[in-house]
Amino acid sequence: MTTVANILSARPNIKLAALPPTATVRDALQLMAEREVGSVLLMQDDTLLGIFTERDYARKLALKGLSSIDTLLVDVMTSRLYVVSPKQTVQECLGIMTQGKLRHLPVVDGGQLLGLVSIGDLVNAQLADQRFLIEQMESYIAGGMG
Repeated sequence: MTTVANILSARPNIKLAALPPTATVRDALQLMAEREVGSVLLMQDDTLLGIFTERDYARKLALKGLSSIDTLLVDVMTSRLYVVSPKQTVQECLGIMTQGKLRHLPVVDGGQLLGLVSIGDLVNAQLADQRFLIEQMESYIAGGMG
């Protein structure tokens, strides 16, 4: 069964989209557009403080008429974080995402941020596991028929 560590190791040298909490929402939107990602982690030195997502933008700024130019991330970030360890399985992470209505999970081990997995990462890993299982079953069945 695929783990978070497997997913992270399959994409080495990925630089996380991260900003300090004193950056503006516009800074976050610019970074998300440049990296083609849906979230930015809020970091103070090596400490993970929160996350800012496209959903945060829609619900906490756009609907309230706030300006992305002068609104600080610290004022609109999601600080109640769900995090996972590299040992957790894809199924466990999908359960956490479903329960918390999340699309991104920071990966933390021993207090250190290792990466981020998205719903897309997890679904792709699950599909790869299923393809492998189907291929193995087809091979077994074909071998047994001959």
